[in-house]
Amino acid sequence: MDLLIIGNLFLLLFLGLADNQTVPALLPLLIDSLHISVEQAGLLAVFYSAAAALASLVTGVVSDHYGRKPFLILGALVFGAASWMAAGAQSFTGLTVARGLTGLGAGAISTCSIAFAGDWFAYNVRGRALSVISTAYFVAPILGVPLAAQIAGRLGWRATFYFFAVLAAAVALLSARLPREKREAGPASEKWRATFRACRSFFARRDTAAGLVIAFLVSGGLYGFIFYIGQWLHAAFGVATGTIGWVFMLGGVVAVVGAPVAGSLSDRWGKRPVSILGNVVLAVSIALVPLFPWGIGLLVIFGVTSLGAATRQGPLTALMTELVPSAERGSFIALRNVFSQTGIGLVVLAGGAIYEWHGYLAVTTLCAAMTFLVAILLATHIVEPRPAGERHP
Repeated sequence: MDLLIIGNLFLLLFLGLADNQTVPALLPLLIDSLHISVEQAGLLAVFYSAAAALASLVTGVVSDHYGRKPFLILGALVFGAASWMAAGAQSFTGLTVARGLTGLGAGAISTCSIAFAGDWFAYNVRGRALSVISTAYFVAPILGVPLAAQIAGRLGWRATFYFFAVLAAAVALLSARLPREKREAGPASEKWRATFRACRSFFARRDTAAGLVIAFLVSGGLYGFIFYIGQWLHAAFGVATGTIGWVFMLGGVVAVVGAPVAGSLSDRWGKRPVSILGNVVLAVSIALVPLFPWGIGLLVIFGVTSLGAATRQGPLTALMTELVPSAERGSFIALRNVFSQTGIGLVVLAGGAIYEWHGYLAVTTLCAAMTFLVAILLATHIVEPRPAGERHP
């Protein structure tokens, strides 16, 4: 049963991540096809992130009462319909609206899949489980991004979104096999009051408040770096879309190898120290990327960024899921994802203007600083949880 759950949650995350990570690789094609600037293209991520934040908040809170599974299936279906709309969009406005709707589906998937894993897996094995599930973050650039980039290079960017629409329908069908979680019975009004009290407490507590800020910095710092790298490679070195896809694949291979190792080490040595190490490595490597010319050195340092991201991802996610009890987990993950998507939207929006006026080096400097600040907050505001007992739902 555990393998079935890991496989399903992996596919759900892979769906949203492969789609989202493909957009940076497609950016040169979208800019040329729709006759827009780099700064305008950033609005695609802004609308996507705003919608994902809204869906995260709603589905996370409601799933604490009614279970995660229905929202995982619904999220995949909405995602597929929106991807079909994106493929048929005839203008930048139409594509932006479609990406916003895609964000609704992705927000539900992201929040409920992580909350489902947090409910199901005991904390002493959750680092390994979530590291395996979180390899979706890195398998996406190995399989999804190169494949999507090749489809776009041969058939156009619209075919890429058709591909994700079909994939979403298949994932929705597979997710119907997930077990339905059991929820404690009780008066509905009291359960909702408890939920709202819990949400207020997240901002009052030192560790959960820091966790929300960390989510903003983690996602904004990483996605701001990734979103403009394809355009930088194309503008600075003339790298084609297909080749950009292979660059993402290289980073994904490194990350897939590193993520399970980091997860196992975090279960043995602690999630917090492994997360701190990953953030420090990632911050330094992000700062170095734009200093390299096109060639082996650039590919190596990009691989190191992927290793840093992989080292922190699973342990950090497992750590955040244990800061609150199971009955509040969906609500906390929802707020965490709101801060995460807000970070993505604001950094990409600001990054577009920064890129236009000061270049990619200025963007990566901002992203590296945000990533290093994550390590500081983990060291000063987060204590490794010591659960009293392990449980299965």
